[in-house]
Amino acid sequence: MRIERGFLVLAEEGQDLNIFVISDFTGETAHSVALAAARQFPDKRIKFTRYRYLKEPDMARQVCELAKESGAVIVCTLVEHKIRACFRKEAQRYGVEVVDIFGPLMDAFSSHLGVPPLEEPGLMHQMDEAYFKRVKAIEYSITCDDGSNPHLLGEADLVILGVSRTCKTPLSMYLANKGYRTGNIPLVPELDPPEQLFQVPRARIVGLVIDPNALMQIRRERLQMLGLDPEKASYAQRDRVEKELVYARSVMNRVGATVFDVTGRAIEETAQEVLDFIGNNS
Repeated sequence: MRIERGFLVLAEEGQDLNIFVISDFTGETAHSVALAAARQFPDKRIKFTRYRYLKEPDMARQVCELAKESGAVIVCTLVEHKIRACFRKEAQRYGVEVVDIFGPLMDAFSSHLGVPPLEEPGLMHQMDEAYFKRVKAIEYSITCDDGSNPHLLGEADLVILGVSRTCKTPLSMYLANKGYRTGNIPLVPELDPPEQLFQVPRARIVGLVIDPNALMQIRRERLQMLGLDPEKASYAQRDRVEKELVYARSVMNRVGATVFDVTGRAIEETAQEVLDFIGNNS
């Protein structure tokens, strides 16, 4: 994946597909949904163009005309019925395909609830209490990343333990975006874990483990990316990897951590298991 001429390009070669992301607010929701779908076609070249804050009927004609010229598919999140209707009308006139994400959902909800929607753009992005909670969680997780500022561990909603390259930081940031203050501590045989860790309730501690062979491969690839020879670094050698994992297990047992195996798993998969764990202990 790379950035080219302002577009997000998912593949170097292949048949182009243009996606126009349309919204009466920022377009983040429409873009996220379209991008998730686009990742199912890794060998194709897909470009995104975003049109935000579209609130005038005439804009529908302009965008549909551009979509017709470039052969684009329109993906939209428009909460105002009047604007959605204009886009449907203009899309039909120009023969442009439109994927309406919000319309069918709001129509179904309205039908079952017996009330019309507010039709106010941007409600999901209002700076409410949940938003500020996420901001504080992200700030905390950055401050307490990779063992930094252990004196703040007592404020954590969750502390993640693991050896190097077990995705502690990505998982911490993912959970922080869900509003959980998450610290993480690297476990290295030559270094004792911070004493503050032993004051954290076990219900707030999780450990990440991984298959030794998988970890060796990940570390080898990391060293190669840095221009180093994996064969000359103990970091990616079996003896070292197994030693670290045994030590990590011993620390996790001492603090009563709940352990999750991250071998071959996406961050989202592990995160969901951890979120379930948090929910069961809240």
